[in-house]
Amino acid sequence: MNRTRFFPQLLVLSVTLLLFAHCAGNRRPMNVDELMMNAEALAGETVIVEGLCTHVCTKSGMKLFLQGTDKTQTLRAESDATLGKFDPASVEKNVRVRGKLVEEQISDNSPVSHGEEGEGCETEQAAEKIYYIAATSYQIID
Repeated sequence: MNRTRFFPQLLVLSVTLLLFAHCAGNRRPMNVDELMMNAEALAGETVIVEGLCTHVCTKSGMKLFLQGTDKTQTLRAESDATLGKFDPASVEKNVRVRGKLVEEQISDNSPVSHGEEGEGCETEQAAEKIYYIAATSYQIID
């Protein structure tokens, strides 16, 4: 008899845990503007961001730039050896990037540079320098 009373409680608990685990693991996609407005609170978290890809780094192929609604608002996504190079066909298409939002520590006397000679490309220099996404996956959505 104890089994018949215990089973419904266990079932409800299991379903509740699965629902909470599902919700915690799947964030809704944000646009670049929304992400940048909430960047301080989201730093260190896994995020999903969508935006217009304006540039894929031609030197390494490991950086992709997403534009917000304002052309001056740009967010950099960086790939690693696991993900590989971003597809150059992403340019001028909406792209969804998933990854960890990283806060860069910038000091006044040490410029951000990722190029071979201490300088990034023009698009990278125009990008928001405080936060970037360490990408784990991406996809072209249109």
